[in-house]
Amino acid sequence: MDMMIRLAQFAEFETQCLLLRPFAYKDQADFYEIAGNPENLAFIFPTQVTPQESLTFMVHYFMKEPLGVWAIEEKKSSKLIGAIRLENMDFNSQHAEVGYFIHKDYWGRGLASEALKNLTFLAFQELHLRSLAIITHKENLASQRVAQKAGFRLVREYKGSDRYSKQVRRYCLFEMRKSGYRYE
Repeated sequence: MDMMIRLAQFAEFETQCLLLRPFAYKDQADFYEIAGNPENLAFIFPTQVTPQESLTFMVHYFMKEPLGVWAIEEKKSSKLIGAIRLENMDFNSQHAEVGYFIHKDYWGRGLASEALKNLTFLAFQELHLRSLAIITHKENLASQRVAQKAGFRLVREYKGSDRYSKQVRRYCLFEMRKSGYRYE
């Protein structure tokens, strides 16, 4: 089956505490609450100064091409609390990168790990990917812990250019291969 069709089949899925679903226009206030606070996104993308700037960013980067992009909604509150996405998908090598962020008010609850573990299961069992990678800033210890809790292993550290600031930064590359994947 075609990868895009498989992604479409799983445009929405649930975990124990979360609903992973496409972004919607109604998410604009919750998204601005995240994107307008630099503490939430120190390692992700520039802070969105106004609600309109935030809406434009959400539509162009999270809604325009929705397959492989999920809004993370806490089921208990029905509130958008973050995002997780498959990026740089290579259908020939069956590889993708995973990116994610969570509203700081929800840090330390295991929700990012829950989202990542479930997306990893989906990627290997349903999408038939062979490998996944996560790239974190070296100083982003929280994101590294999320990757490690989900079973990713650090394979190397390197220097690179930040896509937004264009400054040279240190990064950590985490990987998981389907052959080494163990479902918990």
